[in-house]
Amino acid sequence: MSPAAPRLIAAASLSFIVNALMSNPLQAAEIDFLERFRGNWAGSGKVQREGASQPRQVTCSVTGSPVENRISAQGTCRAALIFSRSIGVDLTYDPRSGTYRGTYTGSRIGPARLTGTRSGDAVNLRIEWPRPVNGDTQAAMVIRNDGQGTLRITVADNLTPGGPTQQTSEIILARR
Repeated sequence: MSPAAPRLIAAASLSFIVNALMSNPLQAAEIDFLERFRGNWAGSGKVQREGASQPRQVTCSVTGSPVENRISAQGTCRAALIFSRSIGVDLTYDPRSGTYRGTYTGSRIGPARLTGTRSGDAVNLRIEWPRPVNGDTQAAMVIRNDGQGTLRITVADNLTPGGPTQQTSEIILARR
């Protein structure tokens, strides 16, 4: 072994440790955020299924199951005797890009792709529907968890092609 080899190994090891320490606080913060979704949640809200329909009052229950860099939340929403629908969000966090990607299930037209980023207590997501909804294939979803036992999910869409974006759904859940 050359006399410089131990210094190179030490420098490489120090570089690895510094990089690990610098990236861990961000990773730990995201893991802590995802952990907020663990457990059973129940609540209510309003859902507007189509641009021409009236919003319907729904009651929902969801179970959140986070694991490192991933959250899965599955449940059911009901509108009295009118309809009952399984709902779910499955998101994976990519620490390199800071992006969340995954799927939303619950729409009559099938699973939608989700992509977005977190800002504070909210994950701001772009929805890509598999077929047009209200004339296009995109909408916005915000999943906000204040860390105090309240989970709020909102969806905004344009209700007519080219029209203004409006809130079409808002569901507020509390930890049980």
